[in-house]
Amino acid sequence: MREITIRLGVDDDQYADVVNAIWMQMNLIGCDFTVTPDHRAVPQLDKRWDEYSQVSWAAGGRRGTPQAIAAAADRTGTRDRAASDE
Repeated sequence: MREITIRLGVDDDQYADVVNAIWMQMNLIGCDFTVTPDHRAVPQLDKRWDEYSQVSWAAGGRRGTPQAIAAAADRTGTRDRAASDE
């Protein structure tokens, strides 16, 4: 395995964004990898990840984003067009 070191002068949110972006990119290309953040970042990583999207149990959970729900309703003809001004 090869290794790369990146040193950043950023705040906690920016650090979490960079670490999460690296993880997402490596996951996308499908290689064998490990992302090891510094010990201070671990709680911030999950918190920041949760802020990227409104997809949650409270905001629709496994049904998807509001946009995906609306698109599915359009495809099945169940969307209330009168309520949407269309």
